[in-house]
Amino acid sequence: MISDVHHVGIAVRDMAAALRFYSEALGLPVVKEGDAPARGARVALIAAGGSYLELVQPVTDGSPFARHIEERGEGLHHVALRTEDVEALVASLREWGVPLEDEQPREGFTGRLSFLAPEAMDGTLLEVVQPPPELSGGSAPAGAITRIDHVVLRLPDVEEACRRMRYYFGVETKRTFERGETRFSFLRPGDVVLELIGPSAPAGTGLMTGFIAGLAFECVGIDALAADLKAKGYPIGEPHPALQGGRIVSVHADGPGVAGVPVAFIDFTDSHTARP
Repeated sequence: MISDVHHVGIAVRDMAAALRFYSEALGLPVVKEGDAPARGARVALIAAGGSYLELVQPVTDGSPFARHIEERGEGLHHVALRTEDVEALVASLREWGVPLEDEQPREGFTGRLSFLAPEAMDGTLLEVVQPPPELSGGSAPAGAITRIDHVVLRLPDVEEACRRMRYYFGVETKRTFERGETRFSFLRPGDVVLELIGPSAPAGTGLMTGFIAGLAFECVGIDALAADLKAKGYPIGEPHPALQGGRIVSVHADGPGVAGVPVAFIDFTDSHTARP
């Protein structure tokens, strides 16, 4: 039903500043720009390997992205999962009683799509999209960034979230482990990994406390990338060993144009550790 993460949506206050970071500083191409009048937004789609970043700036007070920024601040808004038959998938979700924001698929900026309701994944917003051929990924990397490696979801009940991902989309959990009071589960619907993190002993409150917590790109030449971003004025740390293998470095979410997103870069060069 699901073949990969198609894109990660980011709600931004300043499109120009966000493009300076995500496109110019990272060397990622903008493949589509335009308006989404029905959503009261201006949109830019940026290719990152086989997937995309969707930068969305609200231009009307009634835009759902304006409400998101007002309530949570700018930052990660949704994860869009790619399907080859959105009509059939949404019909199945509707039949199974999955809460949907869009009961019927509609035409959107990235293709024919439907948003699940926030309660479908405890507050984390998911979208399913059937993209047109020209937005089906596969762009060759032109710089240090090669692809989106993983997206981090913080959830109140990781085990239940994994069950829903299997039930909703047929996406199986590849690996789970606990470290202290935290549970980590890794799902791989396609090339991009979903890393689900939450308490090892869920409180069982039923509150919608889930959110998209981070975004990691795979890169080559991590030391040069970090030095370049530092020279451009972005608040970036020093590369160090990563839990997944390889080396990782992060840009602070408050950096100019980063738009509140915890962004990391991971370099698996010379690493023999397999991805989840």
